[in-house]
Amino acid sequence: MKKFIVIFIAVFMITAPCFASGQKELTTMASIEKDGEMTFAMTGAYPPFNFINEEGEFDGFDIDIANALADELGVIAVPITTAWDGIIGGLLSSRFDSIIGSMAITDLRLEKVNFTKPYYYDGAQFFAPKSTTLTDISDLDEGTVGVVTGTTFHNALKEMENVDKIMQFESDVDNIMALEQGRVDGLVTGRFVGLQAPKKYGVDIIPVGEMLYAEKIGIATRKGDTDFLNALNAALDAIVENGTYEEISQKWFNTNILKNN
Repeated sequence: MKKFIVIFIAVFMITAPCFASGQKELTTMASIEKDGEMTFAMTGAYPPFNFINEEGEFDGFDIDIANALADELGVIAVPITTAWDGIIGGLLSSRFDSIIGSMAITDLRLEKVNFTKPYYYDGAQFFAPKSTTLTDISDLDEGTVGVVTGTTFHNALKEMENVDKIMQFESDVDNIMALEQGRVDGLVTGRFVGLQAPKKYGVDIIPVGEMLYAEKIGIATRKGDTDFLNALNAALDAIVENGTYEEISQKWFNTNILKNN
């Protein structure tokens, strides 16, 4: 009897890895279809693109776009908030399926993740108090400028010799409030975010000078998730074609920001 048990265990140890290797791990797209939900990340502090409204609910352009894309895929969109400077790390560690949080497509980011085609166009803009005498960010002399950590805006400010101090914030809400409180001479953020700030927060700030540079904004996915990337691109095409995108864009900006490039 003991001999039989030993033989049985030996056979099981040899065949068990074969059974395990025969079970293929589901792709992200397959998991999304199986679970019926698609998780996506953003900061939740970048109004009007993504924020928490007065009812404590996720709201904004990015949220509406994510929901529309999920509808096309036949699943539910599930938002997850995270700090911006760790958002790509969260994607790579599979904490969520994608980033639908107004992320600019850059060569540096493309080394780590894939992006869909742009789902809107934006640009870096310098904002200052309405009372400013500045006509451009280059007019600053040893200036102090606010920015959100880890953004392309932050990198751009590092190259400006006339900017003596860069004040870093975790969100543009804090960034805008610092300008209103006089803690900085100005701030750099996306033009649509800054243009909405006076209405959203009752602050007296204005755009100063031309945009520093234009940006294409895409949805980030992991490198290996080609089928998911293709599905998102197809869904984006669909909501543009059927008018859903236009409706969402007009709701938040009174213009089509996919054509505003």
